[in-house]
Amino acid sequence: MSNPDTDSGAEKMVLIDGQETHPRPESRRFLALIVIGVATAMSLGATLKMPTQLEANDISRWCTVWSLLERGTYAIDDCPWQAKTQDKVKKANKLEPPGPSAGALKTVEYRLAPQDWKEGVAVEHFYSSKPPLLPTLIAGILYPIRKALGIPLEKLIEQPRQPRNVQKNVEGEPGKTIFVLETPKETAKWPAYVFYFKPIIVLLNIMPMLVFLILYARHLDRVALGDWSWYLSLVTAAFGTYLFVFNQTLNNHTVAAASGFFAIYAFQRIWADEQRSPWMFCASGFFGGFCACNELPAALFGLILFALLLVRFPSPTLKFFVPAAALPVAAFLATQFLAFGQFRPVYEEFGTKSYEYEGSYWTTPLEMDWFNKPENQEPYPTYLFHMMLGHHGVFSLTPIFLFSLLGAGREVIRRSRLSTVSWITILLTIAMFAFYTWNPKARNYGGSTQGLRWLFWLIPFWLFVLPAGLEPGERSRFARWASLIALMISVFSAGYALRSPWSHPWMLDILEHLDLYNLKR
Repeated sequence: MSNPDTDSGAEKMVLIDGQETHPRPESRRFLALIVIGVATAMSLGATLKMPTQLEANDISRWCTVWSLLERGTYAIDDCPWQAKTQDKVKKANKLEPPGPSAGALKTVEYRLAPQDWKEGVAVEHFYSSKPPLLPTLIAGILYPIRKALGIPLEKLIEQPRQPRNVQKNVEGEPGKTIFVLETPKETAKWPAYVFYFKPIIVLLNIMPMLVFLILYARHLDRVALGDWSWYLSLVTAAFGTYLFVFNQTLNNHTVAAASGFFAIYAFQRIWADEQRSPWMFCASGFFGGFCACNELPAALFGLILFALLLVRFPSPTLKFFVPAAALPVAAFLATQFLAFGQFRPVYEEFGTKSYEYEGSYWTTPLEMDWFNKPENQEPYPTYLFHMMLGHHGVFSLTPIFLFSLLGAGREVIRRSRLSTVSWITILLTIAMFAFYTWNPKARNYGGSTQGLRWLFWLIPFWLFVLPAGLEPGERSRFARWASLIALMISVFSAGYALRSPWSHPWMLDILEHLDLYNLKR
């Protein structure tokens, strides 16, 4: 009998899911249970302890959820929290007839709109600037619970205060104090929305993270033959990325990242592992489409998946992939139209009166948002540098992903089972860096945020090819130490961010405190 603690997994092959692959030794099995269990428990604990409403980004979405459930509208004027968010637009609730220069899309939107959207006096309302699909889904989940409980989301549960001793200065006698027994007039208040919103964050972030880690460990069984690459990759996925940090707050980036992973996982099973069931095509299509709905530039990823699968497997792609992908895309367009009377995302109106109304934060932006003004934008080389290796750099804050680039290159050169995914990863990485470098409406590094949040959805792709980049550590002490130090820096970045995801990363804090980088306060 072989010793499970010394079995390298390379001596024999077994069938897993119909695919011949290496079995998982007991040592890896134990480590997977520990790492996945600890990461999930820690993430759950941090989520429950973290304030439910953190900053403008998540509050904006919660406002839409409140308005849908309590007012039946996408307008957030009445929401008790809307003053806390600048991520909102001001738009009229009536559609204007398209003029002679209007495009075909505007004409179609006007014709599709109900008559009451066109008649009457137009009134401007506040709306969340975030795509309405995710808040609509959340409102749909909470609707039966809200109706059953009958408790408004904005209700405050009040608790009377107990008397306590308060130290006070004696009037006319400097330096002398007395203790007075007083009962504070203000009651302790506990918001009811916590009981509605916390389970949603667990459902959207923590549960997908658990499934993601389980499937990622199975992926490692197929591609990471050595212990060093297997162990380090799993720990990186669990603790070494900003996804672990942002799992504690409502946002679109973790949802997009999880969707991207499930899509590329199903694609890999189809493409390289000969798992051609309809469910695999449906999973790849649905999650590829849902990823794009939560990160609009990820539409490129969905198109790449569609093109590759159509060429190689035309029939199941058209039968299963396309309808599954169309489902979230149709929901995105429908909710966009219901909210704004248009299919074009309101993001495209940045810099117009929809954002820059009287008193708007965006007329006098501060800190990182100051760079969004055309006259304040940094030169392209400077901006690209800080996205890659600077204060918001993917490879300076999470240098473990340098080994992902190495792994993608190695897989492409040796034409392995991961070569296609590696090409996709390289293409998407280059395309997204280029897109955000030259996008004139997104030049603020994502605002006050830990890490470059707009690229978080690429993290699963970098993790997918990471084992190949860590393989030299099986033989080289230098490679082992280099990859371990890179992981430690990556985990440090996540730890620094854990208390407040919507704040500046440690590298920017250092530069600012040393007066090497000037932020407008």
